[in-house]
Amino acid sequence: MRRFLFVIISLLSLVIVKAQEPNSGVSQQNVFHGEIVSKEGNGGIADGYVLLILDGKIFKTTASDKKGHFSMKNIPDGNYIVEVTCLGYQSVSDSLKIKGSTCRNFQLTEEAKELGEVTVVADRSQIVKRTANGEVFYLSSAAKKMSNPFRALQEIPAIISDANTSSVKTLDGKAPLILINGNMVNSGIGPISPADIESVEVVNSVSARYLQEGVTSILNIKLKRHTKPYLWLEGATRHEIPVGNGFGVGYFEVGNHKISLYGRAAYHYKYHEDVESSVNRTNTGYKQTYDQSTRNDTHKWIGELLLKYLITSNDYFAAQFYDSYNSTEGKSLAQGNYLTDISQLYSFQSFDKNKSNILTTSLYYKHSFSKSSDLELRLAYNFNKNDYSANRVDYYDEQQVDANTLYNNKRHSGSFNIDYSKEYANNSSLIAGSHSTLIMDDIDNAIGENPLFKHHSYNQYVYVGYGGSFKQLRYNASIGMEGIWAKAGEASYSYFRPRGNVSMTWIANKHNSVRLSYQLTNMAPNVAYLNPYNTSTDSLFVSLGNPNLKPQMTHYASMSYTLNVGKIYFIPTVGYKYVSDVIENYGYSDGGIYYSTYANTGHFSRVSAGADLSYRFKWGRVYAGGGWKADHYMGQDAKNSAYASFGFNAQVKNFSFYGDVDYNSRDYTALACTRYKHPSVANLQVNFNFTPNFYMGVCLQHLTGEYQSKVTTVDGSFHSVIENHYKDQKFRPWVILRYTFRKNAEKKHKLGKVLNSTEEGISILKK
Repeated sequence: MRRFLFVIISLLSLVIVKAQEPNSGVSQQNVFHGEIVSKEGNGGIADGYVLLILDGKIFKTTASDKKGHFSMKNIPDGNYIVEVTCLGYQSVSDSLKIKGSTCRNFQLTEEAKELGEVTVVADRSQIVKRTANGEVFYLSSAAKKMSNPFRALQEIPAIISDANTSSVKTLDGKAPLILINGNMVNSGIGPISPADIESVEVVNSVSARYLQEGVTSILNIKLKRHTKPYLWLEGATRHEIPVGNGFGVGYFEVGNHKISLYGRAAYHYKYHEDVESSVNRTNTGYKQTYDQSTRNDTHKWIGELLLKYLITSNDYFAAQFYDSYNSTEGKSLAQGNYLTDISQLYSFQSFDKNKSNILTTSLYYKHSFSKSSDLELRLAYNFNKNDYSANRVDYYDEQQVDANTLYNNKRHSGSFNIDYSKEYANNSSLIAGSHSTLIMDDIDNAIGENPLFKHHSYNQYVYVGYGGSFKQLRYNASIGMEGIWAKAGEASYSYFRPRGNVSMTWIANKHNSVRLSYQLTNMAPNVAYLNPYNTSTDSLFVSLGNPNLKPQMTHYASMSYTLNVGKIYFIPTVGYKYVSDVIENYGYSDGGIYYSTYANTGHFSRVSAGADLSYRFKWGRVYAGGGWKADHYMGQDAKNSAYASFGFNAQVKNFSFYGDVDYNSRDYTALACTRYKHPSVANLQVNFNFTPNFYMGVCLQHLTGEYQSKVTTVDGSFHSVIENHYKDQKFRPWVILRYTFRKNAEKKHKLGKVLNSTEEGISILKK
């Protein structure tokens, strides 16, 4: 512990000393102001960008208002280069000496040439640049003036940004991989000042580089680079009323363009996560019915430190330490009947504990051979520990059946990634790389005579990709090959599997485009599906894995159309998914006991169609989406389902209003159907900003009623119907407080949080 504290104190001292170096002198602070007008006599130009450049680096930037006026305060005496740019006009550049109050007016000439990129209108926030894999968006001047980056991102039509949970998801509800200037990042959006955001790229068809890590979409935020010292602090706390689900979190980042230290500490809890269930099960020789009450309490702690250091203008280095601890305790009580040739009263009670700890350390190095050529190296080591115990007692009239289980699990894993990228003058690009991963799992079933189950695997993945353009066509293709050598208990196997992605976008005109994409991925089973030991304490239900499972292969093809007209963003999509060697539940009955395991059952396919619509108003944004899916399992009729979503955000003076509704009619597996009653999300929220950096929010959850589900499972003689009422997911409010402090935040280190542990930890419980 003393060593750890010494390391933290040393790092803080180093960062604070380094952060002060570039700002040792104090200069007189001045004002630079003026006006941007059209040379053709069309008056002032709105949203023109003024950049002050000092020693070859952007020192400060601002945008003109509706009348073309602009102003910058706190400018030190000195000689600068000033650049003025605006969409539809030719840029101008000039030298400038600032001392005292300096005024300069700029006349811009309208461009006569055709733009090389596809745009919508002259308002920069409505520019949409199409790429082969996605779109590039730009923030409005109003969004750039905000203090919270998640609020600023709410005007991007291809994503849904939540300022209260500091999270971002795509329109399909999935969390994208976050990149900052193309570098990997996890929670690094928070320290960003919206004024620093140059563009926001949303990638919906990812290259082979990311396919191995299970990435389905990417959000890449490109930032400007500054040089002065800065400090960023943020704290937030959220709690339900009555107390049920809440968190407290604190962040900091201190440094300058050369070196910085980022940290966070968080605590999350869930009290009384209650589920009331009605269970009806039949199998050969018996019928069982009972009502069950389940309660879970969860606690989670997270601590993280990230040191970023710019060694030279072409060399970056970063080091990360991450620690998380999660503890869940659950208990269940049930009463009912058990019918064979006689009827018996039936009840049970059970208790379980699941504790996990993840420790991660990572190193990152990036070398830029030129502005268009980069080499990235990442080295990571993870140690995970998981302990799971459960006890259950079943009562049949006066007969008592006890069952206990205890698992002590460990994982050591490491990875080494090499990634190279190069951009060419003709707007084409090349990527290539190698990812190596080693995993060593130990599953110790401490009760019984089962031997230690060991799962060791080595994964080697190489990939290459190329992208470019031809007239109105944007294209990108990448392919990778993955080799896996593994041993699960007594079963040894090795195999090679391809991964790939092809995407083409045809840009019909500045308002319309069509994208075709194809993706090939493989998913290897994790240890929870390979563990051959029973993890259930139910005397009539056995749950175990299958060490002979092999990866399932997924083909996905889609076609989408994108319409951008003014503030409208509309994108309908059709898709087809085909999965071979699909990993599915497989069950059988023996002596009245149902055994549930997993097998590669053949193939599965899905046809889907949907659409998303977004419209920006002066006061906010409204978005909606929906679609249909048809699942096809071997030997079964098509299984149909539908989904829909709606949301809005609005700003009225110091008040912010948010609403979200998400509904999914049902989900399927080969053996089961889950139907849902009421939306999973139906929230209405209002925030009040006391200052630009401090707000309080109140949210009303589950306005449409308590979330419920009905799970029907049929497999031969086994038939089960379980109706669940989620008591913690009903109408109830929560309150949040969030405060942010920024000092020279526009001058922060722009490397981004390049390291991110994707390690979820070892667990025998299926998710």
